[in-house]
Formats: sequence, structure tokens, C-alpha cells
Amino acid sequence: MISLVKNEWMKIFSKVSTYIFIAFLLLAAIGTAIIDMKLSPEESGQDWKQEVKADIQEQEKALKAKDISEDEKAAIMDEIDTNKQLLAANIDPDLSTNWTYMAEYTVSLTSFLTLFVVIVCSSMVSSEFSDGTIKQLLIRPYKRWKILLSKYITSLLFAALLLVSLVVFSYLIGIIFFGNGSYSDKMLDPQAFGSFSTVVVGTYFKDMIVYWIPGFLVITTIAFMLSTLFKNQALAVGISIFILFASSTLNMIIQSFIGKYEWLKFVLFPHLDLRGYISGAMEMFDGATLGFSIGVLGVYYLVFLALTFFFFQKKDITN
Repeated sequence: MISLVKNEWMKIFSKVSTYIFIAFLLLAAIGTAIIDMKLSPEESGQDWKQEVKADIQEQEKALKAKDISEDEKAAIMDEIDTNKQLLAANIDPDLSTNWTYMAEYTVSLTSFLTLFVVIVCSSMVSSEFSDGTIKQLLIRPYKRWKILLSKYITSLLFAALLLVSLVVFSYLIGIIFFGNGSYSDKMLDPQAFGSFSTVVVGTYFKDMIVYWIPGFLVITTIAFMLSTLFKNQALAVGISIFILFASSTLNMIIQSFIGKYEWLKFVLFPHLDLRGYISGAMEMFDGATLGFSIGVLGVYYLVFLALTFFFFQKKDITN
């Protein structure tokens, strides 16, 4: 089995696209760091408490203006309330470190990682048919399931490599651009829209990655399954990418009808992204829990994996 995995690993790194994917993640990390640096206030962190207090004073003066409307007054009062809570919680609203950068930007780059892994996984088996090498592969003294398992393990190892690369790139680039901050620094919760909620930056980043992995694993397995179903590599990759990009739209459609049709809660798409459970600010539907979503993902994962091995065992390789 180890020799099979090594062989598949060599195949992946014999392709130029593999190095392009890794280089893209590096360039994306640099690009988002530059954007974050440009958006950050130049004097960030100098004396943020005095700046916030000064803002409160200016906002209180603005409230006394004679021509102020009720809507403007309400907005200013909300800003004052937020600033006072920042002071009370001792949170620098303009804090910019490698950890805040990772929490705000690196998490969004996982969408590119998913795309790259889907492309690789959806071609793992279909490319053997397209290139005409499937017969040479199957005449080796290994059972079919072992050959397929080695490809699946390799695809997961490649996914892990890209994820580790993204995290390492982001951490080091974050230090270069923003300095090495503290894991335990606090920031406003990016998911708490319209409410004051704080998170520990390091814990938030870790949770965003951990809660993303189950859905990512299922999507990866779907792409791998499609690779075994279709002999045409372009078709397998195309369908996999379509499912990846259509999943968010399908999720919104299902969400709009889930209250009317109870069985829709068992459909895969609303459970692919578990990150809404981190702060509880994005409840999917009434009665949705983290355990239920993980259970649904687990069932689909086992079904997809079983179908993958079943169809590959039965697949006719004659041309």
C-alpha cells in the first residue's frame, strides 16, 4: 500500500499544475496581506484608547447638532455604544497582527484550496482512463480496492499539504507584514453582524479551520467519486467544479423551503459549512445543531465512499 501511495504522490508532483496551486496560495497570502496593510490605519495601536475616547467626544458633539435627523442620531448612538464597549472590553478595534490577518483573510482563502483539491481529486481516476493508462495500472499485482484506496489516501494527503502550506504561508507572511501578535488577543467577532461580540483571535482561526474540514472532506470525496464514475477527465472535473460553485446557491434555495418541507433538513448542502455554529450567529434552520449536521455529513461521506469503491470494482475497463 505504501508503494502505491508513493507512486500516486509522484504522479501528482509530476504535474506543473501542482506547483502552480502551491504558488498561487503563496501569492494569494501575500496579496491579501498587502490589502490588509493598505486598509489598516497607519497609526494603529499607537494609543488606541485615547483615539476611541476622542471619537466618543466627537460623536457626542455631533449628537447636539440642531439639524441632525433621528436616523443619524440612532446611528451615532450605536457607534458611541460600540466604542464604550471596546474600552470596557479592552479591545483595540484597529489591532493588526499575524493572527488577526489569518482570522480575517486566510480563512477566506480556503475556497481556493477547495477548488484546487477538487480539480486534483476529480482527475485522480478519470485521468487514467483519458490517458489510457488504466489497464497498465490494474494489471499490477494489487487488488482494485487497494489501488483506489491508495489514490484516495494520496488525494487526502495532498489536501493536507495544501492546507498546511496555506497556514504556514499566512503565519510567516503575517509576521513579516504585521508582526507576531498574541494567540490570545481579542477582536470583534466577524460573524456577529449588528451585535457586539468578541473572540480570541487564535481560537477563532483554529475553529474556523476545524469546522470547515468536515464539509471540505465530503466535497473532496464527491469529486473523487465522480472521478471513478466518468472516464472522461474533463467531464469529471467540470461536474465537480459545478457542484462546488452551485452548492451555495442550492443551500439558499433549500433554506427557503426547509420550513415547508421537513425532509429538506436531511439534504447535504445546508450542512457543508459548519462555521456558522462557531458563534451561533448563523443558525441554518430551527432545530439545527452541530451534532445533527456532523451526523448528516458522516452518513453522506460513508455513502459516497461506498459508492466510489463499488463502482470502481464493477467498472469495465475495456475500450
